[in-house]
Amino acid sequence: MNVVRRVARNITYLFAYQAASRVLGLVLNVVLARRLADAGYGRYSLILVMVMIAGMAADFGTANILIREVSHQRSRSNSLLGAALLIRCLTTVIVSAVVILIVMAAGVDRDFALPLIIATVAIIPTSLSTATEAALQGYERMDLSALADVVFSLVLTAVGAAVVYRGGGVTAMTAVFFGANVVRFGYSFSAYGWLVGRFDGSGGSWRFDAGGARHMARESFPVLCWQLVSLAYYKLDVLFMGIFRSEAEVGWYAASYKLFEVPVMFGWLAVQALLPLMSRIFHESSSSLMLLLEKGIKYIWIAGLGAAALIAILAGPVVRLLLPPEYEPAVNVLIVLGAALPFMVGCVLFGNLFIAMELQRRMAKWSILSLAVNAGLNLILIPPFGVMGAAVTTLVSEVFSFVLFYGFAAYFLGHVRFLEVFAGPALVAGASLAVMLLLVGISPVLAAAAGAIFYGGALMLFRIISHDDLGYFRQLRAGN
Repeated sequence: MNVVRRVARNITYLFAYQAASRVLGLVLNVVLARRLADAGYGRYSLILVMVMIAGMAADFGTANILIREVSHQRSRSNSLLGAALLIRCLTTVIVSAVVILIVMAAGVDRDFALPLIIATVAIIPTSLSTATEAALQGYERMDLSALADVVFSLVLTAVGAAVVYRGGGVTAMTAVFFGANVVRFGYSFSAYGWLVGRFDGSGGSWRFDAGGARHMARESFPVLCWQLVSLAYYKLDVLFMGIFRSEAEVGWYAASYKLFEVPVMFGWLAVQALLPLMSRIFHESSSSLMLLLEKGIKYIWIAGLGAAALIAILAGPVVRLLLPPEYEPAVNVLIVLGAALPFMVGCVLFGNLFIAMELQRRMAKWSILSLAVNAGLNLILIPPFGVMGAAVTTLVSEVFSFVLFYGFAAYFLGHVRFLEVFAGPALVAGASLAVMLLLVGISPVLAAAAGAIFYGGALMLFRIISHDDLGYFRQLRAGN
């Protein structure tokens, strides 16, 4: 199977499985937002954000390094995965114990402390599962990896919805969250054993390789720093709102962010599917890597701008359809977040590019500057402006990070064609948004459909999507 066909297959599986997972997640979050009300939903969301940050520290940045190493050395996949699992076992236990001790020593209210402790313990199966899924991605079996998220979402949504409809609260939901992650790890490890044992002959010995573990730890630490910075960058707003504003406002912001994550996730998945390919191309041809980067940025920019325009038109109807009236402030938040979409996905593309180029140490240093901008703006804007201050901070910070990372990518590889990649799609997206605004008074759905048709037609008419691009799409469709 050639490279284009593998990438097409991986992206197709990722999109299909993650579409199912996102739908399940959206259903659950709508149920939680309604049954727990804005304050209860805000508390649950704040707990998960705190656990995500602790969990990222426990993961030690090994996932992307494991993908890169397994893609090069499949005959050593068992020892590589074993080293990653050992590192994560140690770090998850340490991080979980530290968080629990801090919570107990701080005398946190029991209604907040108990669900936080339960969710913290869930870090252990979550971390082991994501390491195993990274090994599956190293084999370019994105279907098996993405299916783990579907299994998790299905269990969490089905059991969680049943629990809250029977009167369960935040504590019960965190218990369901723990159980769903245990099931996820069971599936992931079984899928890995099935893949390696049945179809790939052998992944080598499971014997512990001290040198390999040290190498993985050294390579992973800069990625850990970058990921912690990135996660803090995306989640500081929720933490600051938990400190400076009410739980209800946290609920409004969390609800809008969950809706926003649906289109963002598809962009992230497409970018993640390119990481093994980028890693191989880097060792073969810098010009080929530059071409892949240019096309990747272009497609992200075109799709992201189109999605941002649609979000601006449909945010109000979607929020009012899915959520109770008290979530009305989420409408404007969602519109501002939508404008950040192409920049956010683009930054993930650059991050994976730097990992493929083995520049993760420099990337970690660059990310600190982005974090400083994000944290400073959050501290300035959230206390007086609440959820809108957080949304504006996200947009400004993403633009800053995109420009910063693009500058470093251009330094190492070269500049992309600015007019074709950036300016043309931006002008067409602006014109399509104007068309939608003229029609939105008649019907938002009609306006969105007309804008999408106008956008696609104008991209073709002005050859912003070129004959070369069309040939590339035909290759993806044909799989050759």
